[in-house]
Amino acid sequence: MHRYNALKTVTLADYAQILVSERAEHVDLNSPARLVVTDFLDSEPLTMDLDVAVDEAIQAMRKAHVRSILVTDNQALFRGIITVADLESRKVLSLAASSGQSRSDLTIGDLMMPRDKLVGVPMEAIEQGTIGELLQTLKNEGRPHMLVVDPVHKSVRGIISASDIARRLRISVEINQRATSFKELVDIISGREVV
Repeated sequence: MHRYNALKTVTLADYAQILVSERAEHVDLNSPARLVVTDFLDSEPLTMDLDVAVDEAIQAMRKAHVRSILVTDNQALFRGIITVADLESRKVLSLAASSGQSRSDLTIGDLMMPRDKLVGVPMEAIEQGTIGELLQTLKNEGRPHMLVVDPVHKSVRGIISASDIARRLRISVEINQRATSFKELVDIISGREVV
């Protein structure tokens, strides 16, 4: 194992100024959409296998400070997405009860949003779009996260998060869930989280 030495530190008693770059790009709703995309060519996504237990996934996501992960199979092929909110929702106990399993028997594969129920934004649209258009797309779809895809290679290229947009623009972002089935509609009306 490599041994690391601590870096030199200094006292901040004489450091009263805050240095801000004059080159820093001002970001607003009219800025290029690419500025708020987590591109997997630049930042490797956290992925987990379908059979990872719910509690293990929650712990790993908290440790990595991420709110969502990509779910893969044993061949590293993309199968779906899961969020911390999904794993902490009432759906976990509801699924356990309806399937006759204990909560500890459930895996992220049981709770994830499968890829065939997801939509993505092509990278070309990201390159041509604005943050405002991207935010409107998230609102129209009723999803706090959306994947960015590369249609040429049929691959997932990145992810967009409403919370990342809100943080970057320093604005409040509300995404109202949109039902895609009667069951989801009942869940939304009754105040249950939809996965």
